[in-house]
Amino acid sequence: MKKMMLIILSFFVCFIVYSQSKDEYKSMVDSAIVLQTKYLDQNQYNEDIYLIDVNDRAYCLSSDNKKNKFSSIDVYDKKSKGRLKKGIHAWKILPILNGNRLTVNIIDFGIAYKKHNYHFANSGGATVVFEYQCATGKWVLINTTWSGL
Repeated sequence: MKKMMLIILSFFVCFIVYSQSKDEYKSMVDSAIVLQTKYLDQNQYNEDIYLIDVNDRAYCLSSDNKKNKFSSIDVYDKKSKGRLKKGIHAWKILPILNGNRLTVNIIDFGIAYKKHNYHFANSGGATVVFEYQCATGKWVLINTTWSGL
């Protein structure tokens, strides 16, 4: 009985410890998005920017300091068609992990839904590159570039 209680207690402790640890991958992608907030001031449309992932699903920041500027939307959800008919400004987040290098591509574009078709208009984007330094055990920002069309 004591062994069983000890095993259950150890699983419970492991669950608590691992559930509270931060997901470094998610926090690096989120920080790449936040690094690009200086371009929000150049937003000529002065509207919310919707964040979507690789599959055009809603992408939510875990710690959003710019809550008034970032929103999320599922592009192909039927509930979103009403909002898309007016047109939105979106950033598509494309993270690529290759060895010890994390490249986050942020594609800036507009989305509209008209006459039963989705229209995507690309207007540039950003590339943010992080590299894991084994000596220090930390992720380091290598470079960030923003390009427009």
